[in-house]
Amino acid sequence: MTQLAFYLTCDRRTAERYCSNEYRPKQIVFLACWLLDAHWQQVGRVMPPDFLVPTI
Repeated sequence: MTQLAFYLTCDRRTAERYCSNEYRPKQIVFLACWLLDAHWQQVGRVMPPDFLVPTI
């Protein structure tokens, strides 16, 4: 859930509310989830695209 929140640029609690249907996400959240899901299905594992990997 923490990683999903990172990729959606929200806090963990907001991501949990999106998943539990407490909040209705904005359209951009649906698009981001769809793109991440499409990428993960193509790669065959849950790995973020290179441009989303945080650099510290």
